[in-house]
Amino acid sequence: MEMTTPGATEAPPPAEIDQLTSEPAAPASEPADPATTAPESVAAPTAESTTTLAPVERPEPQGGPWTSLDLTLRSGSDVIRETDLPQSLRDFLVTRIGVEDETGCLTEEIALHGIHQDGYVYGTEESTCGGGQAVWGIADNQWNYIVQFGDAMPCDDLAHNDIPTGAPGLRCTDADGAARDY
Repeated sequence: MEMTTPGATEAPPPAEIDQLTSEPAAPASEPADPATTAPESVAAPTAESTTTLAPVERPEPQGGPWTSLDLTLRSGSDVIRETDLPQSLRDFLVTRIGVEDETGCLTEEIALHGIHQDGYVYGTEESTCGGGQAVWGIADNQWNYIVQFGDAMPCDDLAHNDIPTGAPGLRCTDADGAARDY
């Protein structure tokens, strides 16, 4: 299978697994910077806009458990209201929701199920072209997809990308092909 790496604002093709070998990502406890916090009245960027996100530092891995989330985000305003999320993650999510990518797919909803202090987030993304599960993290100093998939993927692929175990609801397949919690 040919692998591609989507850009920070580019949706991966449906049912394709995209993997990036990366350092661990920014901590989930990163404080919001009032100077970069977008007011709620700011419209989400469109595919034609040239949004530039500030670089995001990767933290040193701390380990520890995931924090469960039950967030469903359907607009930039929904994202902006979630002040417990790191500002850099909110900035990234605002560039995704309600934005049509170059393939004509419009991201309609992102559900976040868990966040890890080492800078990983697990959830799902729904678009006009379908949906799938994703783990986002920091690669090349930006939030990006670490993996994106439709069906359970091999647990080894998650481990290869240094994704911490214990993500709430994240299932994968072991060496025998049996599904298990990651």
